[in-house]
Amino acid sequence: VEGETVVHLVPQGTLVEQIRAAGYGLGGFLTRTGVGTEVEKGKTVMEVDGVKYLLEKPLHADIALVFADKADEYGNLVYRGATRNFNPIMASAASITIAQVREIVPVGRLDPNEIIVPGAFVNYIVQEVQ
Repeated sequence: VEGETVVHLVPQGTLVEQIRAAGYGLGGFLTRTGVGTEVEKGKTVMEVDGVKYLLEKPLHADIALVFADKADEYGNLVYRGATRNFNPIMASAASITIAQVREIVPVGRLDPNEIIVPGAFVNYIVQEVQ
């Protein structure tokens, strides 16, 4: 409706799980968070073994803009610090992922044990301008 704003209350943990569910190809997940509160309005409530849960649907993205410390030329991403929180799951939940990185290195230079996001989830790499 023109002139109105729609607000959806989403607890942070639920938001993360919605994004993760999209990245994993799940149809949704059950959570007790929000049962009996404003968050419940308009959602499917399911009961399992006498306990009520909300059915939360996955949250897909058309485009994800993520930030990583380093990428190789295949788009494998290495994170440092707080950038690791939502960026990896956003890359998996988006149709297109654009990674802004501090440094692009040749393939084989990244320690495989430090790669958090495989290049299969990254469509474009943009190097940060110093």
